[in-house]
Amino acid sequence: MPEDVKRPYRSPLRAEAAQRTRAVIREAAAGLFADRGYVSTTIKDIAAAAGVAVRTVHAAYPGGKAEIFHRALDVAIGGDDEPVAVIDRPEVREALADPDRLLADLARRGAALHARAGGLLRACAESAGADGEMRELDDLGARMMAGTMRTVAESLQAHGLLAVPVEEAADVLFTLGSPAVHDMLVRRRGWPTDRYADWLERALRLLLTDTCPDGAR
Repeated sequence: MPEDVKRPYRSPLRAEAAQRTRAVIREAAAGLFADRGYVSTTIKDIAAAAGVAVRTVHAAYPGGKAEIFHRALDVAIGGDDEPVAVIDRPEVREALADPDRLLADLARRGAALHARAGGLLRACAESAGADGEMRELDDLGARMMAGTMRTVAESLQAHGLLAVPVEEAADVLFTLGSPAVHDMLVRRRGWPTDRYADWLERALRLLLTDTCPDGAR
């Protein structure tokens, strides 16, 4: 008779504990990256902020600091641990299909995304000149955002709302919805998030469509 094959034992409790440890490390690192920048933050700093040993950080994230940053940014952009791109989420697809709420929803979601991920996006951009991995990530982020805004522009065109060419609309969406503009208005000029979202919606309506909210002109 064939010998019994031993299967590796996987404890659900141990897996949950490991996941919690990864989350604690990720959240601690995200705060450091946003405050100090990517280059200036070390694994030792992350371990101290998370209250764990350096070896625990390496065990949780074998890819080191770059892996931690990637994961922290993914979670901040998505708002959760789900491995689904923002543009592919059901609620976003519903908004793209509804001309009455498309720009308002885009402005609100953009404001919320920047509030969560703005510090990390800024750290990535500021570190791009000194770190090759951050430069690649910054370039990738810009390409992904450009693609997302092209999708939004095409949805506006499909609904008959655009007053400008699709290419121009995509570029305007990319520029006004960028982390840099949010950073200038919210972090540097002190605008509340709601004010930024209201301004973004009005600006997009004025520049891209023939409609405009009351009082915007």
